[in-house]
Amino acid sequence: MLSEYDTAWHELNARLRTIEVGGGGLHGALTALKRHQQRTGFIKDALDDVERYTLYHPQDSSRFFRAQYNPKRALRFNGNGIAPAPVGFMVHNEGCFLCRDNIRWQQRGVQMGYEVRVGETGYYAWMNPFPLLPTHIVVATQAHASQEWGFELEAPDGAASFLVDLVALAAQMPGYVGFYNGVGAGASIPGHLHFHFCQRPQDDPEFPLERAGGAFEEPGEGAGILTRYPVAVAIWRGSPKQVVAAVSAWMARWRHRNRMRLDNLTGNFIVSMDGPGDRISLYFIPRDRGNAIGRGMQGLVGGLELLGEVVFSDPKDQELLENGAIDYFALEGYLARVHTPMFPS
Repeated sequence: MLSEYDTAWHELNARLRTIEVGGGGLHGALTALKRHQQRTGFIKDALDDVERYTLYHPQDSSRFFRAQYNPKRALRFNGNGIAPAPVGFMVHNEGCFLCRDNIRWQQRGVQMGYEVRVGETGYYAWMNPFPLLPTHIVVATQAHASQEWGFELEAPDGAASFLVDLVALAAQMPGYVGFYNGVGAGASIPGHLHFHFCQRPQDDPEFPLERAGGAFEEPGEGAGILTRYPVAVAIWRGSPKQVVAAVSAWMARWRHRNRMRLDNLTGNFIVSMDGPGDRISLYFIPRDRGNAIGRGMQGLVGGLELLGEVVFSDPKDQELLENGAIDYFALEGYLARVHTPMFPS
């Protein structure tokens, strides 16, 4: 079984690499991976049943939130049917669901990924079996490493550590949004470092957070601090190199000012590259570790929710959305419950 899996893996990766370097780019390779995983049956949801609702502020149409009714998302905690380890197979890192050595037996050889290298770090791109948006990818480090980042963004060589890789991936994936969820901030597998990337849907591709930050041009004191949004948000825009340098320097000051409460803090980063040139938008949202689930919410509040798109999977919630019981102010309130001040008062 292991040799058959490895042979199929290497053949698939060779085909995907040919697509990527032949002009299709990383997006072309990932699109081909998605088609492969749909054919094998690993991806369980084509998003045909998903409905998206745009809920506007009644006095200001420029302000909105979005609700997503995604009934199959309720099945995600069961995964794609995790198999027990066969006799003679070694379980690595307590059966971590993002370690390749476990995935090949957990998913009975059906789940395949694509090897991606960013600088000196190797990653695997895996498809999500119950996606939130088109081409929903989990990009996980090949080595088993914690999702904790400890607020340090400076690596020994002076470059920001995981942030460099997050931004570099975004620069190769225009038309996608990517996010890092910290431990206690929506990370579903805190034991293994990973990012999420989702392709923007063709209908309504702009997210509420992006609209709220649309007027931002030049940062103040190293970052733009958004107002009129239910959570605290810092934003940077510029080339990948400019953004990484700016956020690394700013985060050092943020860490110092928050030194007395760091043990209780975590955070989310959201990144995208859209429009002409190589302009990156990066958002940072501080979070309280003890408040990963907003009161009234159905699950963890992660990157998509902070972008302003709240996911529901219960048919009762669909009824509430249809009759208007869940409106702009309801979603604003849901997000406001995980608000964490940017700086101590």
